[in-house]
Amino acid sequence: MRTVIFLRLGLLFVLATVTSDVRADLSAKQARKLITRMAGVELPGSAVRIKRISSTNNTTAEATAEIEAIFRLEKNSRGLWRVAELRVGQGRWEELAPLANNQTEAEVLSSACDGPDLRSKGPASEPNPKRARCLIAAVLGVQLPSDAVRIKSVSPLELPLTSRPSALVESLVSAEFRFSRDQGGWTAVALRTGNHDWVSSENLVTAANETKRKQAREEMDAIALALARFRAQRQTYVSSDSHAVLIDFLNPHYLSRVLRLDPWQEPYRYQGERDTFTLRSLGADRKENTADDIVVSSPL
Repeated sequence: MRTVIFLRLGLLFVLATVTSDVRADLSAKQARKLITRMAGVELPGSAVRIKRISSTNNTTAEATAEIEAIFRLEKNSRGLWRVAELRVGQGRWEELAPLANNQTEAEVLSSACDGPDLRSKGPASEPNPKRARCLIAAVLGVQLPSDAVRIKSVSPLELPLTSRPSALVESLVSAEFRFSRDQGGWTAVALRTGNHDWVSSENLVTAANETKRKQAREEMDAIALALARFRAQRQTYVSSDSHAVLIDFLNPHYLSRVLRLDPWQEPYRYQGERDTFTLRSLGADRKENTADDIVVSSPL
C-alpha cells in the first residue's frame, strides 16, 4: 500500500514539474536580458526597464520596455540636424534605417523639426532638447506629444576628421518586443517602435550588415584610389603585408582619412607588391576567405 502511495505521489510530482515547465511564463528578468543582447546589441542590464509583459500562450510573449538609448545627431549637407546613429554597444554604432518603415516618410517627418520654434537660441551649435526629441520621434514613428521619447541630455560631440557638427543625445525610448519559446528557451524575435510595423531581429541584422558592406566597399575604394595616386607618382604600390603600414604611407597626402578598421571593427587586410595589391574586409562573419569577404584588388 505504501509503495502505491509513493508511486502516486511521485507521479503527481513529475506531472506538476512538467506542467510548470510547459507553462513557464517569460519573466521580466529574462526579457530584460534578451533585449540587451537582441540582434547583436550589447547593452548593460541597467539600460533596460520592463514596463509590461504578457504571454499570449506557452510559446509567445510580448513586452514593453523603456530603453536608455544614446543617439548621435549630425548636420546633413543642407545644414539640417538629422539622426545619424544609435549606440548599440561600447564603441559600436548602427544606423537606424532598418527601424524606419519608409525613409522618405521619415525624412518628411524630420523636416517638421526644422521650424524656427525648435531651433536653438543664441550661439549654441547643438540642437536643443525639444528639437532632438522631435527628430528621434520622427525616425522611430512616435507621434508627439508622447512619453515614448524623453530627452535626458544633449551635448556637442567632437569627431576627428569630420567637418559636420555632431551632437550626443541621451534619451529614454519606449519600444515593444516579441518573444518566442522553443526547446532551447526564450528568444527575442521582433521589435516595434511607435506606429511602425514589427521588424524581425533577423531582418535587423541583415539590414545592418548590408549597410556595413556598402560602407566597407566605399572605404576600400577610397584606399584603392589613394594607392593608384601613390603608384602614379612613385611607379609602385606600397610593398607590405600590413594594412597599418599601408595607411602610414597613404595618410594624409594620398588619403585624407585614417581607415584602419572595417565597419565590423576588424582590421582591413592588405597584401601589396610592386605591381599588385589586394585589400580585404572579412565581412560579417569576421573570417578570412569566406563567401562574405569584400575584396578590392589591382588592376582597378
